[in-house]
Amino acid sequence: MSNPKHISEILREIAQNPQSDFEKTIAQLPCMQAFLENKEVSLEDWIDGQDVMHTLHISPRTLQTLRSNGTLPYSRIGNKIYYRRQDIIKILSDNYTMFKIRNYGDNK
Repeated sequence: MSNPKHISEILREIAQNPQSDFEKTIAQLPCMQAFLENKEVSLEDWIDGQDVMHTLHISPRTLQTLRSNGTLPYSRIGNKIYYRRQDIIKILSDNYTMFKIRNYGDNK
């Protein structure tokens, strides 16, 4: 019987040589990328839903929609949901518009 592998060894093998569709999906997850880059994630990087709603000035229903349609990744522990600050910043920067659309809504 061989010695059991540590979870970090298994994750590195999956990321380096994914075999199944499931392993390919796992290898593309942001948490997997952070693990492979050896980034340390501190608890200060995570905020709860109340802070997200307050910061973005959105309702609980809007936050639920962002979770449901996959726009905003989250982590759940029991009934409490947490979000990474980097994910929120990424969504804001991805949807940043630098110019004003002229004649928007004009019915000509």
